[in-house]
Amino acid sequence: MNQNAGKELFTMPQLPSIPEVKRMWGRFLHAGAMVMALAASAVFVWMGLTQAGLAGTHGTFTVEECHSVTHRHSGKHGSGGSTTDYTCTGAFRSDDGKAAESESHMSNLGKSYPKGYHFSTQLSGNEVMPRNTQAGAVKFIIASGILLLDAFVLFWFITRLDKNGLTMKETWRSTKGTAGRVAVVCVATVAVAGLLGSSVWALVAAG
Repeated sequence: MNQNAGKELFTMPQLPSIPEVKRMWGRFLHAGAMVMALAASAVFVWMGLTQAGLAGTHGTFTVEECHSVTHRHSGKHGSGGSTTDYTCTGAFRSDDGKAAESESHMSNLGKSYPKGYHFSTQLSGNEVMPRNTQAGAVKFIIASGILLLDAFVLFWFITRLDKNGLTMKETWRSTKGTAGRVAVVCVATVAVAGLLGSSVWALVAAG
């Protein structure tokens, strides 16, 4: 009896099957996608707040010099194109004089600017961004769009849409009264409200 107990004690644990490993990996990827989308949305919200002048340090950026930056894009069958924007280096000084960066830069500008040109800007961390309410609203639109996509990924994750054998409509009905549906609706509502509000804001800012 003791010998049998010893054999049971040292029995090797059963490894998960390949289908189970694939399922766990898929769930991990879904969860990772949700976190990344949420983080991307938060980054665009912060950028929007900064460009709109609602976050960061307001000040003036004085151009020292500018240079062009060419971005090449690959396409099908080896074809591709390129886009060009400009990066200007210079000095930033806050309106209250408390913050000064003698070696700062601004990127992704649409054109080159002469030495001594002054920008009304916002400093966030080490990044200087031109103060532009319309551009800030566009960042909010992008953030809201990403959040709306995140709501769908959350719905997919909760319901295992690709594995449950139901149509999307049937799957949605099956979530009635669950916490999962509440979570999806809340995220989607915030995203849609953000899209509508940001769109109106961008139109008003454009004049």
